[in-house]
Amino acid sequence: MRNVVGLHWFGAFWALVWVPTALPADRFDGFDAYVREAMQRWEIPGLAIAVVKDDKLVLARGYGKCGVGSDRPVTKDTPFSIASCTKSFTAACIGMLVDEKKVQWDDRVQMHWSSFEVADSYVSREATLRDLLCHRTGLVRGDLLFVKGDFGNEEILRRLKFLPQAEPFRTKVTYNNLMYEVLGQVIRQKSDRPWDQFVTERIIQPLGMTSTFITRDHVPPDRLASRHRRYDGVVLPVKNPFSEQLVAPSGAIHSTVVDMAQWLKFHLHEGEYQGHRLLQTDTIRDMHALVQSIPVRRKPGANVYRAQVVGTGLGWWVSDYRGRVAIRHGGGWGADMAFVPAENLGVVVLSNLDWNLLVQMLANDVIDAYLVGPEQAWSKGDKWDFWLEAGGPEAMFRARAEQKAGLDKNRLEGTKPSLPLERYAGRYDSDLYGPLQVAHDFGRLNVRFGHFAGELEHWQDDMFYGQAIVEPFLDWLVKFRVANDRSISDLEILHIGWRDPDERHIFRRTN
Repeated sequence: MRNVVGLHWFGAFWALVWVPTALPADRFDGFDAYVREAMQRWEIPGLAIAVVKDDKLVLARGYGKCGVGSDRPVTKDTPFSIASCTKSFTAACIGMLVDEKKVQWDDRVQMHWSSFEVADSYVSREATLRDLLCHRTGLVRGDLLFVKGDFGNEEILRRLKFLPQAEPFRTKVTYNNLMYEVLGQVIRQKSDRPWDQFVTERIIQPLGMTSTFITRDHVPPDRLASRHRRYDGVVLPVKNPFSEQLVAPSGAIHSTVVDMAQWLKFHLHEGEYQGHRLLQTDTIRDMHALVQSIPVRRKPGANVYRAQVVGTGLGWWVSDYRGRVAIRHGGGWGADMAFVPAENLGVVVLSNLDWNLLVQMLANDVIDAYLVGPEQAWSKGDKWDFWLEAGGPEAMFRARAEQKAGLDKNRLEGTKPSLPLERYAGRYDSDLYGPLQVAHDFGRLNVRFGHFAGELEHWQDDMFYGQAIVEPFLDWLVKFRVANDRSISDLEILHIGWRDPDERHIFRRTN
């Protein structure tokens, strides 16, 4: 899960404008053609969308195919990965424990899961459930712990004690998937049930979400919309998906737009569903309240998608949109959901292409269909240019191209490694991420990291370059540190294509 904070922010960059709404009968005129054209432009194989208005499911439709080369059409009942939208379910589970007085939002994590430990002892001791839910711990993301795929949940949790700070504690939003796995441990400790059982029994079943599943392994294969990514400019099925059992409370749920409409109705009803109260009103309002704000500098002339106020709630993002409070969450695997309480309006868009922002644009468009009318909602204008730049087919690869160009410009030609290639081969270790193996075969260096492997080509001096080792939009520049005695003490990996690095990836040589 890439720095999906950027994905969430783009979906929340909104502004204050309001004009009268259009007639309901005209609301979705031109919608189908608009969606199909957008899917072609964004190169998305399949997509589904549902809209809830005034407690009614007013629209639920599918478009495209369940996968590249598949003849199965997407329907309103096709399950997709909802990815990080799962976090809103985990937050609701904690809210239920709050209602039962088993925990409080501001309880320290160690009160309920004594094993919680990160690198900073103060953060270990003082971090609260609220801190984890609203992403203000300041911890580095550490996503490679589960993305690499060779650690189980127990080992991932054990290695959290090596997770360092990216920012000072409680100073800003620092999105963190691993902390939601910690919240899953709290749920287990306080309910005597694992997270997946708790969320199923307490939320999914009571809401009648009969086509909602924990992990893709539980989705009938003949129904699943397969995830896709862009590899070398071509949209293909994901090649190395990690197990969704890892850090499941952060992103494991698969669902349909019809089922997710039930979830939005539940939130619009502030914790009640068909006369049954599953969460107390004050508790769910706590979840929807802005807790940790993100500073937004005034930008005269900014477009409609730039928020005046934006930040995190508990398992949600909160911002303004056209004079309304909007609450939403996105998922890096191609999902977005949003609701506007003042309008009793909600929308969910699910797709099968990772890292696209068409889902956010369409969610905004649906809201616009009610707030400014369908003529503006279903027209391209300058809007498509903005969203294509922010999250179109090549957006995820732009940073890599820019950083690679900078490296090329400053590269010294004619340098050689200071040692024979076989001397770089060996095992390298990180306390946080574990082993990385460098091998020498047939005059080349290769690297293996968890379930991933790739070739390293000499770049400059004792630096080697690897293309798309783990993620297709990230390259590695591997820098070996050679001492005066010609021994290698460690290597450092620089991620080419990661705009905001929050940690140094240093691996000590161990053999």
